[in-house]
Amino acid sequence: MPNVFLSIIIPAYNEASTISTSLSTIVSYLQKKSWFWEIIVVDDGSVDETVQKVSEIALLNDNIKMCISSSNQGKGDAVKKGMLFAKGEWRFLCDADLSMPISNIERFFSDRDHIPYYDLTLGSRELPASKRYNEPWQRHMFGRLFNIFVKLFMFRGIEDTQCGFKMFSADSSKAIFPLLSLKGFAFDVEAIFIANKLGFSVGEVGIEWHHRSGSKVRFTSGTKAFFDVISLRVRYLFRKHKSDIK
Repeated sequence: MPNVFLSIIIPAYNEASTISTSLSTIVSYLQKKSWFWEIIVVDDGSVDETVQKVSEIALLNDNIKMCISSSNQGKGDAVKKGMLFAKGEWRFLCDADLSMPISNIERFFSDRDHIPYYDLTLGSRELPASKRYNEPWQRHMFGRLFNIFVKLFMFRGIEDTQCGFKMFSADSSKAIFPLLSLKGFAFDVEAIFIANKLGFSVGEVGIEWHHRSGSKVRFTSGTKAFFDVISLRVRYLFRKHKSDIK
């Protein structure tokens, strides 16, 4: 079997209404490329028909694979499972609702040879090249406050830690995700934090982003992300991570 160039990891929780269309769109895009690729859908304990819909599609396409959690563990847990299951030289995290058009993946590569800019390339909604569409101002303000909070407690230099589109090299993925402890929405912050500590290059690229109704981000989960960041900082200060992260 040829080496997989690109793995696309899609964490999914109750995405029955969108997952079939999203998979069809991604497959249509990838079939035009010369890459060897795979799509990994990680179901995070959905209670709707997500598993059934993905299973039916996977039966028709060997490039589509599925991991299933018996209960809802959180987006971070789903992403961790998918990244460690993936075989790709590059591993692309993708939200199930495709709020970023899949063609934007080209922005994560630096040239025609398809060499990414960084070991961990973050899609960003906050750069001059970024474009946002239809985002409620409350959500935007909440996101900016969270980013300021991250800069104060964890690290600076990143304008958008929470965008759901990120690309990891295989080496960075294999090093980062075994150390990941946060299972909720703040997992992105921990992944970037670990990448920095391990010496991987991290940077952002501007993307086009469309707000989708039915987003899984809720006030309670967003609020918990603040407390998760504090716990991460406290655990690092007390050297809970330093046995692995130098």
